[in-house]
Amino acid sequence: MSDYSKPNVLVVDDIETNIDILVEVLEKDYEVSVATDGESALELVETNTPDIILLDIMMPGMDGYEVCRRIKSSQKTKDIPVVFITAMGEVEDETKGFELGAVDYIHKPISPSIVKARIRSILNLKYKTEQLATLSRKLSKYLAPQVYVSIFRGEQDVEIASKRKKLTVYFSDIVSFTETTEGMEAEDLSALLNSYLEEMSAIAIKHGGTIDKFIGDAILIFFGDPLSRGLKEDALACVSMALEMREVMKKLQKKWYSFGIERPFQVRAGITTGYCTVGNFGSKSRMDYTIIGSQVNIASRMEQSANPDQIIISHETWSLVKDSVYCIKQKPIEVKGINRLIQSYQVRDFIEKMSEKENAVTIGFLSEPAFKIPPSATIRELKLKMQSESANSAAVVVDNGRVQGLVMNHALLQIQDSREDLALYYDQSVIKIMDGDVHSVESETPLYQVASQIMARDKAKVYDPVVVTENGVMAGVVPVYRVFEKLGELDLAEL
Repeated sequence: MSDYSKPNVLVVDDIETNIDILVEVLEKDYEVSVATDGESALELVETNTPDIILLDIMMPGMDGYEVCRRIKSSQKTKDIPVVFITAMGEVEDETKGFELGAVDYIHKPISPSIVKARIRSILNLKYKTEQLATLSRKLSKYLAPQVYVSIFRGEQDVEIASKRKKLTVYFSDIVSFTETTEGMEAEDLSALLNSYLEEMSAIAIKHGGTIDKFIGDAILIFFGDPLSRGLKEDALACVSMALEMREVMKKLQKKWYSFGIERPFQVRAGITTGYCTVGNFGSKSRMDYTIIGSQVNIASRMEQSANPDQIIISHETWSLVKDSVYCIKQKPIEVKGINRLIQSYQVRDFIEKMSEKENAVTIGFLSEPAFKIPPSATIRELKLKMQSESANSAAVVVDNGRVQGLVMNHALLQIQDSREDLALYYDQSVIKIMDGDVHSVESETPLYQVASQIMARDKAKVYDPVVVTENGVMAGVVPVYRVFEKLGELDLAEL
């Protein structure tokens, strides 16, 4: 409806007598605007949107059909009812008008009672339609957009029913929510929590996630139903969503802190992929479109195992996203009700983004002096030196700056004093006990790539130090634990 107390009717006709008749019929009950040609009518429609348009067909210049076509092609004006006022009575003429979007025809000569009745009926229908649309928009707030659309398109029935489907499930909550919000006024807490949920919901919808529910400060979202782009694509969309949420949270934390919130929210998240039961659960009078099953429990447990601002995913999710997302393998975790340990991974960032930052996060950053020995040295010399250098667990065999191999301290300890040829054994070159399969990398190698290489090594060598070189020349070593320790400290998104 227009801003006036009366509905606004736009009369478009090039004959003054016809305009006078319609104005006289309508002015008591309606606010009447007048245009005498198509161009003027379109200008009025844009500046003062009418509730209904009475449009003559036969006009000089732009005819009524073209005016109607332009009105219906605009997103702003397409829902305005258009009624043709015409002396034409051929079926094909009326058919053309209806195809263009007109809702009715009023034939000349004009009958005042028919005009009033038609306009009243059309505006009542328009009003009821607007009421229904408003109610639908309000009700849609209680449903995930995908569920709402599938119901209103008739793709899904509103009945108690469920199905088994492989989904990717996301679960997050605010770390120490009770302690963080203790002492906050209810109004401030509500505003803070709602601003957080608003931001996270927008990101979930952007990536195609179905928002299952808000559980206080926790959020449950799933991918793969009612719409799915494929298992791999759904998993990647979920992890992408989680990474964007983490980035937005950093901005929100700074904003909240500047507004006087001493301890801004920190979020942790868990993601898993597996079979769930999804559908409508409840009663005939009240039902909820949700998921149930062990995967919800696993996602929750993944979330609980995470540190603030961390995203932890299960092995199956990792297997679907590993080509695009860099993750660090974590310790397996226990999940109540599941008889096996669940392997977990910490999500760091997209591999593509991390590679852009490789100059800032390289193995050379962690390099420390190596305990070196030439290949000409004897095992006895090596043993004596390593005993005096108790902090070293390994010696790097280097010849003219080039790495030849590695001798781990435990290899020396395996030599038994009871050996009859011990003296002769000690006089041999260190090459005798050297391991030539050295994990050697250039100093500019990205830290995350080194971590991936470590995880791919044989289990017996996974704890061997990483030997760092520069243009092939020995530069230092890095203990394995330092690689993962540093990755845990670095906030790669800010480098």
